[in-house]
Amino acid sequence: MKRLITLLIVVLCSSTCYGQSSEKAANKQVDAFIEGKMKALKIPGMAVAVIRNGQRVKVSTYGMANLEWNAKVTPHTNFQIASCTKLLTSTLLLKAIHSQKIQLEDYVSKYLPDAPAAWRTLQIKHLISHSSGIRNFNGDAYLPTAAVLRALQDSTLEYAPGQGQHYAQFDFMTLGYILEKLYNKPFPQLLHDEVAAPLGMTDGAFDMEQRVGTFMRTDLVKEKASTYYDLNGKLQAYKFIYPQYTYTAGGYFASIDDMAKWAVALDKETLFPASFASSYIYGLDSIGRKPSEFTRVGWALERENNVLYAGHSGGPGLGDVWRFPKEGYTFIVLSNDGELLPNFARAIAGFYIKELPAKTDIEKFER
Repeated sequence: MKRLITLLIVVLCSSTCYGQSSEKAANKQVDAFIEGKMKALKIPGMAVAVIRNGQRVKVSTYGMANLEWNAKVTPHTNFQIASCTKLLTSTLLLKAIHSQKIQLEDYVSKYLPDAPAAWRTLQIKHLISHSSGIRNFNGDAYLPTAAVLRALQDSTLEYAPGQGQHYAQFDFMTLGYILEKLYNKPFPQLLHDEVAAPLGMTDGAFDMEQRVGTFMRTDLVKEKASTYYDLNGKLQAYKFIYPQYTYTAGGYFASIDDMAKWAVALDKETLFPASFASSYIYGLDSIGRKPSEFTRVGWALERENNVLYAGHSGGPGLGDVWRFPKEGYTFIVLSNDGELLPNFARAIAGFYIKELPAKTDIEKFER
């Protein structure tokens, strides 16, 4: 019996050591890959995290957060993560569902009693999966959320809820308004109190941009990276305007350290059990007669060689996040290149997950 136990210990130790050695080799390969692509594509700055089963396999930073000040990217540099904000909103919704504050099958009219008749079949699940039929709003970027919601309720739906699907911001805005009413807090505070603070995410924030007369006012966000794009061979700084009423869908600034904490917390079941969340994060409903393009809580879903993974990108390549449930990995890439397409996280995954085919082509588009 002693010999059997000893043999099992040796096998387990050998397996663990091999896994650690393999990951260390992958870490070095990823460094070389990223540095080569950054040089070739003139990417100013990046930050990368690889998490496996609640442990940090790799958290690395590269290049410059701010070219004017020659400020390097650090683990606490806050990048504009654009639509990756939706992952944090989705996390908040999952927490609310788990605590039975709200359900995907709830009708929106339960929380918005003045909703028009056309919205009578609209459910929370339609808002989070971009199948609501709510049209975009193209008015004043600085209106209060309630005013925008009234304008949307006065307009017609693009299609009956659950019968079509298009990627939009204002279904998420409507969901955010409902969550604000449910918790009696503005969304930025709600996200901080219910997600960021419990997970120890101390870097990120919304900058709360607001036009005041002839000038723009923003909150201070520490170590905020500048975003750049190439204009006729010359780098230009730019800032995308995120109306505060769309903060559920985009606009959050996050560091790689904070996003790593988020991934670790999902692995360690800090906010809710993985067994509860799995069917929401990786499960699909039907939209009309077709499978949904997004999971039950709004994540993009992919499958390659029977490897399933889900996540989101934003910017399109300012943020790029993929979680692999079976393999236990999460890959997170943040950048301040406003023309980068979201291929880095998937490319990096191929260095660690042998079942995935290599996909190392990284491209940019002309903004």
